[in-house]
Amino acid sequence: MRSSTIIISGPAGTGKSVILTHVAHSFLSRGEEVVYVTFDDSPEALLELFRSFKWDPVKYVDQGLLKIVDGFSFRLGSLRKPIKGVVKEVRPEDPSRTLYTINELLEEHKIENRGCVIIDSLNELMFKLDITQVLEFVKSVRAIVSKGRAIATFFTLHTTTDALMELRAHLEYLVDGLIETRIEPNLQEMGIPLKQLMVKKMRGVPTNPLWMPYVIISEGIRLVDQSKLAALVKARLKEAIGGLQQGAT
Repeated sequence: MRSSTIIISGPAGTGKSVILTHVAHSFLSRGEEVVYVTFDDSPEALLELFRSFKWDPVKYVDQGLLKIVDGFSFRLGSLRKPIKGVVKEVRPEDPSRTLYTINELLEEHKIENRGCVIIDSLNELMFKLDITQVLEFVKSVRAIVSKGRAIATFFTLHTTTDALMELRAHLEYLVDGLIETRIEPNLQEMGIPLKQLMVKKMRGVPTNPLWMPYVIISEGIRLVDQSKLAALVKARLKEAIGGLQQGAT
């Protein structure tokens, strides 16, 4: 696991960033460093996500454990303001500089065989670069960070277009782990937006590729109580049958 590069992919709204936040917190709570690269949203949004689960990100910043690399705020221009925890800034159109910045931080703080690097997400790179450049970036991060320094690395990928689905297909053969997320399609039609995840690949670990339902609550991520889910589905089916019978009369 220490030397692994893992992709968390799926459509928007399936909880990928929340999963990453929990991954980050699990490392931080053990006293291990986390380098978090924010391309999709502002560093402030990341800090707020931590706070939404009653975690104090400033504590980890003050301990020197949480280091945020800001790849978002350059868009703000004169509206940009200092945010505690941001140690470097990068831009998605320059993946070489991003990798250099990550490696520089790891070298500066002598981080090896501990902690993790999180990059959220690869989509911003796809908006600026072609697919071969993005794949080369992931391969370089895997080689230098995961394999060279034995640091677990996590990427997110929002699979919203055919091009992004193609990227995921290529990545599956390059990385060590692939976790997919989705909203269960049949239940979604019934008005039940049930989130699911599946560990499709994890090198060196036996996997059972089954969809596991989960919910996000204020205390964190929890697996779904199957009996409660069955009762909810039964109630929705009863409502639907009742509606059909009324319509027939």
